[in-house]
Amino acid sequence: MNRLKSQWKPIVVSLFLFCLLCFSGRQADSWATTSDPKAIAPAVSLGTGLLLEPPLDLSWVTKATFEAWMETVGQDKIRKEWTTPVVPLPELPPSSPNGLTHVEVKGYMQRAKQMFERGQAIPVSDVGLISTQEDVIRQPMLNHISAFANSAARVYLLVQKTASDQDWSYFSIVQDMTVQPPLDYYAQLFDSEVRFEGTSCYACHSSGPLAIHPAREDLIIDPKLASALSQFIATQPRSRFYFPPDSPKPDMGGRLTLDACTGCHAEDGDRGPLYRVHSHPIRVLVDFGYMPPGEKLSVEQIDELKAWLLGGR
Repeated sequence: MNRLKSQWKPIVVSLFLFCLLCFSGRQADSWATTSDPKAIAPAVSLGTGLLLEPPLDLSWVTKATFEAWMETVGQDKIRKEWTTPVVPLPELPPSSPNGLTHVEVKGYMQRAKQMFERGQAIPVSDVGLISTQEDVIRQPMLNHISAFANSAARVYLLVQKTASDQDWSYFSIVQDMTVQPPLDYYAQLFDSEVRFEGTSCYACHSSGPLAIHPAREDLIIDPKLASALSQFIATQPRSRFYFPPDSPKPDMGGRLTLDACTGCHAEDGDRGPLYRVHSHPIRVLVDFGYMPPGEKLSVEQIDELKAWLLGGR
């Protein structure tokens, strides 16, 4: 869930807990971590040659420096005890049978921001993988990521800044679960407005929220929470992407036909097809061994992928 350069439109980007009694026990149990989640392995480049620039050097960042950076968001907001990585939201029946209205979507985003600011969220705090690699941002990107849900919506909040920024920025994803397939909304949250985004967010988030991949194993607060939240993200259904009128769908470019990818990324796959507009996350996630899941591409497959990224077939 990481953002692109501030010059680009950002990729991304309260109700109280006494209302939680409104939930059914079955739904809450489905979000609980039923097994002890394993910490996510540190990100190590496989040296595929896919990256446009070498991995960012974070050797100078100490654990103490990282924790000091993260606590500038407010010590009361992080390091929360948890039994489930997802904060349940009260049930709020949609006002329309045709899906959540834009007012309702923005309301969910604002609630998530308010809950975080009141210390009622359970944020994963890390230096994220994608934003600290490649040609996007060549400095540490600091993230606090929280998830919320009820039967109508999955809500993600990203509180983010670079190591050199003074202030934290807020971004949110809401997945409207009242329609099939679900519809994903992306926005940056300001004090005075919630601004839907589309064009730049789609480049990395065409399939929805991304799993959490810390850039180094010690640059994360509560690695088990990160693993548990990534497990929750992995259960998300295939969804559609909302493009606001002022941030339309970008030029897609050529379509990826590599067999190792199209098993999932296809018209009838678990995730949608991939195009050259998605080149950045493809380069990073393949080079760091996160895609394809559970396997590595052969030298021949890497060569085929490189040719496609460079504009070949």
